[in-house]
Amino acid sequence: MPPKRRKLFGRRTAAASATRAARATETTEQTSLRLSQIASRPAARISTESTAERTERLASVASVMSSRRARLSTEERLVQNSQDTIRVSRARASVATAPSRVSERPQQTAIRRLRNASATASVRALESPVQTANRRLRNSRSIASARASESLRVRRTTMAKSQGQTLSVAGLHLGEQCFAHGQLYVGCSRVGSKKIVYSPTNKAKNITYAEVL
Repeated sequence: MPPKRRKLFGRRTAAASATRAARATETTEQTSLRLSQIASRPAARISTESTAERTERLASVASVMSSRRARLSTEERLVQNSQDTIRVSRARASVATAPSRVSERPQQTAIRRLRNASATASVRALESPVQTANRRLRNSRSIASARASESLRVRRTTMAKSQGQTLSVAGLHLGEQCFAHGQLYVGCSRVGSKKIVYSPTNKAKNITYAEVL
């Protein structure tokens, strides 16, 4: 935080503390009088101001809100640009250091990981709450995008076992329908292979393991 802004923030904090202390010691009558005065000020100002003054005041409020919104978007854009720069530099560094990591010793790997963890922790300790929220949102979006773009074949590839036997060992042929883990599947493995690749289908015949095995 800049010194000037820190000084102004300290003054506001001191004034707010003094106000809270004064309000804590005031009586009920004083509280009622203060609240009534606060409520009557805007009404009195609005009743006495002209149409031109009201228009000017509303335009000023709109201008302040617009400038704050633009400043926030600029800060977010700067944060995004800095994060993009860091991401590109990390990608280039990973490409450049991939051959050296193949030949490094376990001690060097541990030291490198510790150094990277320390650097990441120091950077995250200095970031603002807005930067933290943006980073977490960006990470969640990238994870969701990566999971959505996963190959369907990779998700379908698995080992299907029942009572210690695979479906292919049980005698299923290529494309034969079966009932596994409460869902209908089409067996797509070779006969005799212990690994099976299967995909869900709504048209498969509902047969039980007892009928298959």
